[in-house]
Amino acid sequence: MNINFELYKVFYHAATHLSFTRAAESLFVTQSSVSQSIKQLENQLNILLFIRNKRNMQLTKEGEMLFSHISQAFDIIKVGERNIENTKTLGYGEVKIGASDTICRYFLLDYIKQFHEDYPLIKISITNQPSMKTLAEIAGGKMDFGVVNLPENMKVKGVNVTEIKGFQEVAITTAAYADTLPKCPSIKDLKGLPLITLTPNTHTRRYLDAFFNAQKEILSPEFELESVDLIVDFVRIGLGVGFVMADAIPIDEKNIRTLDLKETLPSRSIGIVTNKNSPLSIPTTHFMNVLIEGR
Repeated sequence: MNINFELYKVFYHAATHLSFTRAAESLFVTQSSVSQSIKQLENQLNILLFIRNKRNMQLTKEGEMLFSHISQAFDIIKVGERNIENTKTLGYGEVKIGASDTICRYFLLDYIKQFHEDYPLIKISITNQPSMKTLAEIAGGKMDFGVVNLPENMKVKGVNVTEIKGFQEVAITTAAYADTLPKCPSIKDLKGLPLITLTPNTHTRRYLDAFFNAQKEILSPEFELESVDLIVDFVRIGLGVGFVMADAIPIDEKNIRTLDLKETLPSRSIGIVTNKNSPLSIPTTHFMNVLIEGR
């Protein structure tokens, strides 16, 4: 179709705001101009994009489908604009990263410090969220790269993956619970004990559920928490057996014991994920090199 791309620009703003008035303000045109452009686009595509009434406006199913593609295109254009700005000098720019709270605290902090010392004028924007959400946003071109817990089977299309660090998940508890268990307890021996895990919406929790299922057991936690730090705190005060990455246990920790399980929890890894179709800015490339060289 030979459609004027300015119509898609108008549609993007109208769909973003769900308001022709606010779209007109963003584009510095009249509301009538926005309405005419949308009507023209609808006629050329032969579909209805918006359902309009006196109270509100919403996208049709076809409108939602078109917006999902148009918004990705605009995000990639914004990345390109940042890259052009960043090529002018290494002294300025921005790096947009997605990572979970756990990865930020136990892996990224030292690298962020090192990069900031080398490039103090480059802004670092970090979005803290579960790894699966970061993967989806990287695929959609909404950030420069993500540092995520890698799924065993990477099924996200449109991304490149570089593994940078392996880590081990462990079961931890206090002496009071450990002394009631065999020296090398099995998963079955943990039955009846209060278990402490992350919430079900995390990749780590899904991984644990699958591991328990492989042992023909069902993981039924007493406590489901939002962060690894909270799991460690709950274990420390004697509330049960928790599952965390080994790096999360403080080196000088005296109250927590690591259980030597018969069924060794499989090792996992952290990786850098980038969008295959988005060029990397110079600051982003430098930050990624810091991570890769430090592995």
